[in-house]
Amino acid sequence: MAEARIVRSGDGDVHEIHWLFKHGSLTGGRFDFMVGDIDYLTGPPLHVHREQDDTFFVIEGVIAVQVGDELIDLGPGDFASVPPGVPHTFDNIRPDQPPPKVLNLMTPSGLDAQFRDIASLGEAADAEEVARLRKKHGITVVGPTLGEKLGLA
Repeated sequence: MAEARIVRSGDGDVHEIHWLFKHGSLTGGRFDFMVGDIDYLTGPPLHVHREQDDTFFVIEGVIAVQVGDELIDLGPGDFASVPPGVPHTFDNIRPDQPPPKVLNLMTPSGLDAQFRDIASLGEAADAEEVARLRKKHGITVVGPTLGEKLGLA
């Protein structure tokens, strides 16, 4: 029989600036669950996941999510899920708000391994090595960050 998994508020790892990973090893490998506060213009570049659904649920504040060419605002209680192979990104593009609090669910798990590998490179990470690690973990960058796209960065 499958057993329940309890992950306490302090459990998890921080591998990246705004996400606390309640990661795959804590969830039996079925999904990565992350909680994050998204600082102004800290979102990732436009990217695709080879195998993972990328799902966002906003708890506080507003984030902008780009799916394909469409730009959508998500506020408290809003939910978006992006299937594998669909270009997407997100960011806090509002300098006048506190960092929005967001839940992010990746199915299946494995995103935590990408961030752990990239973090192990240190501050002077080579862009080619970061791209190699992203590809190893099924992520391909296909465009700029929202800050760059919108002329905010």
